[in-house]
Amino acid sequence: MRHTLSITVKLDIDFRWARIDVRGCLTRGSCRALVPIVDRSFRILQEPNVVIDLTGATHIDREGVDTLQNLGIVGPTAHPLLTERTGTCSLIVPDDLPECPSLRARPGGFHRSAV
Repeated sequence: MRHTLSITVKLDIDFRWARIDVRGCLTRGSCRALVPIVDRSFRILQEPNVVIDLTGATHIDREGVDTLQNLGIVGPTAHPLLTERTGTCSLIVPDDLPECPSLRARPGGFHRSAV
């Protein structure tokens, strides 16, 4: 299965905050797509306050969440990978991380296509 993200960015009209809603599969590889989006949000916002919401994701790997934290994206500090500006970036993660849909058992067994 191909792990892809769908990302929607919502900006406050006064440029005080941004909310990044993530859908799809968040993995160690796909989470890196968030870096330029958070970077751009930090440059646009007057006092950067960014929230990354993962509650709508279909699949979340613990390694993906850990990678975001290791990249320095999440936390109330200046982000050396992003910009020199100081701001906050928080992460909303569901308590139970959803597993990849391709790993879930299908009801009724395997499906075969008719030939």
